[in-house]
Amino acid sequence: MKKSTPNGKNDISITSRLEKISSDVLEVTLSKIGELAQQVDRNEKIIDYGIVAQDIIEIAKKELHNKLKNYVNNDIILLKCKNLECVLTNALHVIFVKQLSILTNLSVSHYKTTIMSEEVPSDFAFLTADSFFFREATNLILPNSSWEFRRERTYLHGILQEISSRIKELTAEKIKDAEQQSNAFQYLQMQQAQIQSIQQQYGGGVGNWNIGAAYRPPDSNVNISVGYQQGKTNIQISMVPDEQAGLLGANGFTAGVGPGNLGISLNLNF
Repeated sequence: MKKSTPNGKNDISITSRLEKISSDVLEVTLSKIGELAQQVDRNEKIIDYGIVAQDIIEIAKKELHNKLKNYVNNDIILLKCKNLECVLTNALHVIFVKQLSILTNLSVSHYKTTIMSEEVPSDFAFLTADSFFFREATNLILPNSSWEFRRERTYLHGILQEISSRIKELTAEKIKDAEQQSNAFQYLQMQQAQIQSIQQQYGGGVGNWNIGAAYRPPDSNVNISVGYQQGKTNIQISMVPDEQAGLLGANGFTAGVGPGNLGISLNLNF
């Protein structure tokens, strides 16, 4: 194994080579992480992201170790690998946070879909959405890391509780409106029943009367009738031959009924 000397050109040359090797390994690995970031930006789920992230780090560390073992001792290699792991962990953590945001949106969508069903209690819908988030978020965590999602989970709980509260308010308003409409309908029915009762007691009440009149000009087939019933007036003009003209004479009804050939009918409800 070649080792660096405390001073001299050889030491500077090896240091430069070490930096170049570390930089190359880091660049290649960051390129792979960039592909994962693009996948997340498309809202695509990375299955078992925690394991994927761990594999990326371990492969990069192993590659760096193999390239450095011919130049420096094991302690320096471990230090370089540790530095590389820190950089990669931070880069992968950014993707972890983005996926938590996606999971939050998915959990909210699941909750809305579930709570809209009248057969599913709101508490059960809450537990279902929370369990989904917890399960999926756990699979995102890098093993043996400090990654956690307590803050995001608390934020999700706040959103779900706000949605539940608003849905309960809307439901209460709908019930209140339905009760008001029902009360109004019952009131109208009661009023109508009272009016009918009064009409029966007092002979049908004022305005409950019908009247009709008919007129036929002499020596013509024209018949004019006017009727009034329940506040409505009806006028009818027709041409009907007088079937009794031959029996009553030339003037038809004028010879058999009152003056002006006018017939009047009156209908009153008592």
